[in-house]
Amino acid sequence: MNTTELRHLIDRQRPGWSLEQHFYVSPEIYELERRGWLAAQWYVLGHVSEVREPGSFIVRELLGESLLLVRDAAGVLRGFYNVCRHRGSRICEKDGRAGALVCPYHGWSYRLDGSLRSAAAMPAEIDLTQLRLHPVPVREIGGIILGSLTADPAALDEIQQAFEPGLAYLGIPNARIAARRSYPTYANWKLAMENFVECYHCFPCHPEYCSVMGHVDLYARDLPGPAAAWTERETRWFQEEADRDSPIPEQGFLLTRRKFSQGRGPIGAGRKTQSQDGQPVAPFLGKQRRFDGGASGFGVNPFVFLQAMNDHAVLFQFLPRGVEHTDVLISWLVDGSAREAEVDVPRMVWMWDVTTVQDKAIIERNAAGVRSRVYTPGPYSKLESGTAGYIKGYLEELRSMCARAVAA
Repeated sequence: MNTTELRHLIDRQRPGWSLEQHFYVSPEIYELERRGWLAAQWYVLGHVSEVREPGSFIVRELLGESLLLVRDAAGVLRGFYNVCRHRGSRICEKDGRAGALVCPYHGWSYRLDGSLRSAAAMPAEIDLTQLRLHPVPVREIGGIILGSLTADPAALDEIQQAFEPGLAYLGIPNARIAARRSYPTYANWKLAMENFVECYHCFPCHPEYCSVMGHVDLYARDLPGPAAAWTERETRWFQEEADRDSPIPEQGFLLTRRKFSQGRGPIGAGRKTQSQDGQPVAPFLGKQRRFDGGASGFGVNPFVFLQAMNDHAVLFQFLPRGVEHTDVLISWLVDGSAREAEVDVPRMVWMWDVTTVQDKAIIERNAAGVRSRVYTPGPYSKLESGTAGYIKGYLEELRSMCARAVAA
């Protein structure tokens, strides 16, 4: 399949309906996405605590490429392809800390800024200064490490300016990872993300989530009464309970087609945090000094999401691995000064762990049905406006990518 053929498929998609089968199962479409549209997106690759000290580095995979994220001697975070400039060997296999990056094949050594430090027995005419590691775009925003294969880091300037006051207030740059879970999901990345941005499925599939999060009355029911009641509770929360010192906008956080979003609102039902009983699971996070029962959200479309409560934060990673394989990882963050004994990890991970296990099952069931010979697109409900907008934006950007490829 070439870009012209893909553009024809895009043009025949029905607005407000799910995608045709090709978009979920075609290796050819996934390969075009991987080399083009997906390569230009930003992804969560880690948290600053994983590469905080000079000389520390982490190895991450993104869209089939192995990447090195390195803290250089000056404290600057740098990203490189994990590919030696000699004959292409992988340089590092796991996270570590060192004064230089040394390829185990022939001993070529690189400084932490990516420049070649030494290469034995090379001809005199070879200019070793031209054999730097290939860079990859990375950006650290309020403790969250973002990476891409082809995106322009300058495009994140506005997002960084908007997010950093709130993330700093929440203590995300100085937090530590208290727990991390992996949920490999055997489905196309679009099925995973379509599910994540809607709550139409919440009542049938997520009883635990619905017992905690009051906003389901607004986003999971097409009924005016519950929606109006939630809106009233949210308004009262902003007026009477919300932390007045927080710099995060006083607006509900909703994933939309906008480039980025941030906001906060009440968890609901008088809960202090997202534990099963609503009671704290860790010390205060960052500069927060009382439980106002709120949750703050930050998102960069289409793959970057963080949610923070008064005592912990939840960082999501969505990483396409193949046409029908998406890695979903969740990291739970607590204040960097919190002692192990002060953090109740099982109670902290409970809600998002049980919810994501359920999501993995329903997304994989969805993928199995999409593979059927009788599958055809279905209409999005009124409660799936976020998903409809997500797919509309994807198609528009993919169409533009195809047009640029044809023009070139």
